[in-house]
Amino acid sequence: MDEVTVYSAHPSFFLWLLIAIGFTSSAIVTRYPQEAGLLGWIYVWALLYFLVMLMYDISARKLGLWTLIFALIWLGSKYVEHIKDVAVLGSVFEYLAALKPEYDPGTGTALSWLLLLPWFGSLLHMALNGRKRFTPNEIGEFHFGEGSELTDRTGLRFRTKYRDVLETILTLGGGDLIAVDNHQNVIKRWDNVVGLYFLWKDLDRVLHQRAAVMDMGEEKVAVAQ
Repeated sequence: MDEVTVYSAHPSFFLWLLIAIGFTSSAIVTRYPQEAGLLGWIYVWALLYFLVMLMYDISARKLGLWTLIFALIWLGSKYVEHIKDVAVLGSVFEYLAALKPEYDPGTGTALSWLLLLPWFGSLLHMALNGRKRFTPNEIGEFHFGEGSELTDRTGLRFRTKYRDVLETILTLGGGDLIAVDNHQNVIKRWDNVVGLYFLWKDLDRVLHQRAAVMDMGEEKVAVAQ
């Protein structure tokens, strides 16, 4: 019988974005100081991305809707500025450009080293409490200091849900795996499974093995009778 092991990401796992941008930007600015302004804006937008991801669940539908709304607002403001010669968003952009944030290598490097501590903690949490082992017969979970948990797969159906596009990107194609019964009641739910989009093919194969084995067993019984 086959088996697949997956890991659920702890929220602090998402810090890898700020850590990577922090170390990379520090190395670039140290060598090319003239790029401090550009990398300052990159770090600001990365921080905004991280905060929005933590506060809101933005599905693909919501992302498309908000993109359309902001695009219409931007086009409308450009139309008013061109026809009426009235500054709308132009003054906002000029104000932001005048702020001129610059990336400081010392501050960025210090923050990245400090953020590494909770990020390593997320990896430890994933290894000790976030590991799920799927076999054709059961689902095994290990919780450090608490014990193991086995769930029988009989009568369960599995679904994937990518409720937050921003989290999906940071978990490398991650999403939620949901187990429901024949009445569509949620029995188990595993959030932020790392790489679920790419692992689903293997998971689907394992999850269908039980049904295939049971069908073969029923055929053998019918032939014997």
